[in-house]
Amino acid sequence: MRHRLSLVATAAFLLAAGQAAAIVESKTGTEYPDTVSIPTGAGEQVLAATGTALREKTMLKVDVYTIASYVAEGADLSGERAAAIWKLDAPKRLRMDLRRSFSREKLIGAFREVIEKNYPDLGPFSADMTAFEGYFTRDAQAGDVILFTYVPGQGLVTELNGEAKGTITNLAFVEALWSVWFGAEPVSGDMQDALAGVRR
Repeated sequence: MRHRLSLVATAAFLLAAGQAAAIVESKTGTEYPDTVSIPTGAGEQVLAATGTALREKTMLKVDVYTIASYVAEGADLSGERAAAIWKLDAPKRLRMDLRRSFSREKLIGAFREVIEKNYPDLGPFSADMTAFEGYFTRDAQAGDVILFTYVPGQGLVTELNGEAKGTITNLAFVEALWSVWFGAEPVSGDMQDALAGVRR
């Protein structure tokens, strides 16, 4: 009897631990793990979630994508958190889950539009921007998962549905990409706060 109770208690603990190990985008109920591990030259690196957000478009509030942000566990995010994540030169990741289909041109145009607001001069990373846009060779589909993973010394890897599309080593472009959500002119102020874990 005591053994049976122990098993029940263990199962309950594991269930509770599993439930705690997720963060949820509140409007859609989309769940993301609260930590992920990525390979680096120094071994596995644990990244901790900073927040999740939903991108909505038009007056009808059409869901475009959900997104989660991760940074190296223990990273210094003191001061203004969004700016700290934007400029952080440490392992970090963004995961986008597309909730509707749209054209390739709209996808890359959305990135470029916000990057140009934060960086009027694209000169320091123009070649990288062109390479990045070349990763997306077809229209975006609902259900697509896009990962952006940066590791110092290794670069930024872009993955589409688990397939690595390329690596960019220029830190200036990494910061430009992160500016879409964490820059001085983000795609959405509410998204920035949610991804940075800021309550206003």
